[in-house]
Amino acid sequence: MLVQPIPVSPWQANCYLVTASEGASECVIIDPGITGAPDVTAALEERELTPVAILATHGHLDHVGDAHLLTATYGIPIYLDEEDQRLLTRPADGLGPMGAQLLHQLTGSDTLPAIDDVRAYPERLEVAGLTVETFAAPGHTRGSRLLQIASPSVSVVFSGDVLFAGSIGRTDLPGGSMSEMRETLQRIVEHFPADTPLLPGHGQATVLSQELATNPYLQPGTL
Repeated sequence: MLVQPIPVSPWQANCYLVTASEGASECVIIDPGITGAPDVTAALEERELTPVAILATHGHLDHVGDAHLLTATYGIPIYLDEEDQRLLTRPADGLGPMGAQLLHQLTGSDTLPAIDDVRAYPERLEVAGLTVETFAAPGHTRGSRLLQIASPSVSVVFSGDVLFAGSIGRTDLPGGSMSEMRETLQRIVEHFPADTPLLPGHGQATVLSQELATNPYLQPGTL
């Protein structure tokens, strides 16, 4: 598996291009945030990759804001939990009191164009030579999901804005809940092996064992 991170949006979110192996021609795009389409398109052209799907960890603007451009350009679907799908066209609903103003500053509109092919995640998805399984992870948004993606040789988890290196996603925006986040973190600790690589929605990559040792939100007294 090859993973290329691409920083997108004014919040420097991590978009990722993922291919099953060296020389593979197909890929998936994970979390193409607002203003990200030009850089994503350039990376696809440079690597001569054909995207076959967009996979979203959650519905916030900084992670899916340019999904409508890329789905239209390449004729591909986006997968997103049903709880967050409304945010694709009404992202201000997930941004708090100043969300509409912020959206208008970035896009000149109060809404984003509708996407023709929006899909809920199946229990198991086979795409671009990759196997995708999701892990429901509410707390940051109601529809947040971790994406466990495997090729024949390796498996990694894209943790979105649930779990970062040394921190977690905020829970004070609409749809967020600290109590749900604690429950999600407890289930992550119980479900995933300690050596699981984590690729978050912001910041550097990490490993679950490192977070278990150092992340204050994963300590027994916190959980």
